Amino acid sequence: MGVRLAMRKELMGLNNSDMLTADDVRAHLTQQVKQQPHSTQKGFSVISKFNDNHSQLLSGDNNRERLLEFQRHRLFKDVLYTKQSVDVWLNSQIN
Repeated sequence: MGVRLAMRKELMGLNNSDMLTADDVRAHLTQQVKQQPHSTQKGFSVISKFNDNHSQLLSGDNNRERLLEFQRHRLFKDVLYTKQSVDVWLNSQIN
């Protein structure tokens, strides 16, 4: 993790919360996909689907992935996801 990202997360108060930035979600998805080596193609598809959904949220479109709960940070306006919803969404995509 870079210094800028670490400082930004600290300023947003995310260090001890259940909220994840998009980079945190990607790292979490990558880690989960690596644990299941037989589904590499499916893992790539899941990360790609998340990236597509995140890009749409950043541009102001509606959330297409209903299981991914998000909120915008009040000060930084970053899109943040709940860890529980990311896990539920990942399980629905893999299974």
